[in-house]
Amino acid sequence: MRFPAKLWNLLLLGLLLTLPLHRAQALLNFDGTRNQIFAFGHLTFGYSSNIFSDSTQRGDSNLAGEVGLEWDRRAGAIAVNAIAKIGYEHFFHFTDENSTNPFFSLELVKGEGRATGSFMAGAFRESRSDSAINIRTRSWNYPLTLKIRYPFSDRFYGTSQSGYLRRTYSADTPQLLNYRDYSEALDLFYIYTSKLDLVAGYRVRLSNVVGGPDTYDHWFSVGATGALLAKLNGSIRFGYEIRDIDTGPSYNHFNVVAAVNWTVTRKLTLTGQLSRDFNTLATGASVDTTLAALRANYSVTRKFEIEGGVAYGRNKFLNGNLAARRDDFFTADIGAHYKFNEHLRVGASYAYLRNWSTLDFSDFDRSGFSVDIASRF
Repeated sequence: MRFPAKLWNLLLLGLLLTLPLHRAQALLNFDGTRNQIFAFGHLTFGYSSNIFSDSTQRGDSNLAGEVGLEWDRRAGAIAVNAIAKIGYEHFFHFTDENSTNPFFSLELVKGEGRATGSFMAGAFRESRSDSAINIRTRSWNYPLTLKIRYPFSDRFYGTSQSGYLRRTYSADTPQLLNYRDYSEALDLFYIYTSKLDLVAGYRVRLSNVVGGPDTYDHWFSVGATGALLAKLNGSIRFGYEIRDIDTGPSYNHFNVVAAVNWTVTRKLTLTGQLSRDFNTLATGASVDTTLAALRANYSVTRKFEIEGGVAYGRNKFLNGNLAARRDDFFTADIGAHYKFNEHLRVGASYAYLRNWSTLDFSDFDRSGFSVDIASRF
């Protein structure tokens, strides 16, 4: 007898998810803490009222799981962090959206000597709902990042961050365009106090869309990082950004990019984010994106935490067929998790999104909840 594909998927899911919860190996130490291997996994059951992020409001329940291994090496001049994992997501009604998503990453870190830095390479498959283009996408992503820090004197040091990303979409979405992104950021820091550094920098970024226009971004900024005020830590940068499109006009804006943490009490922490940047969509369109977000984390006990947040943003489409489109969006979420011990954690969350768009098809809302179990050995 031949089992249907849906049943095989469910059996595979059950096999993968029982491994980390019942058969996961203990932490392996080859030579003390110099070489360690961890096994981890999680299982999530959820529901979303709008899995395609559009005005058709098609909802579904899903079951998702992930298992993987992590290798940490702390020996010699170069530390190694490596992760290999595989995830599976099953939808109960829209089974065409089921997906298997591998993930691999390798990071090499040099933390000693005059010049320090890190190199990261990865490859992962991603399946998600994209609210900017209102469909679900599947893609392979290949990021590379090189970070270097070099001190020039007791007061000055410089950093360089080189980035590359290649994104390839699956053949079942021919309307989406493969994407390559190259970036280089150079920053000069001045140690103003023992807790606060001042910074000035420049970033250039080339976004290449296969079959679409290339874009060139130039961002000039100044700011500060560290202890900004009493109990307020993080970074804030003021800048001016220019986007040149090789087949169209140029765009520019002033912006603020900030990420700050405020320790209100020993149990309550607030995190704020403010950003504005140009982005390139899978259709080749350029978007001016602004986002403001606030999150709170409250530790009820040492094992039980509650967290939640709100965010408001705007996507202004600059070119292509949707040049006149503008979206304003609001999100809110709340969740809690309980940590039984170092190996087991459970949690639950609820999230809501409202997107107001000048395009009727993109005017929608979405709500959903999830319950998850995570294990690590």
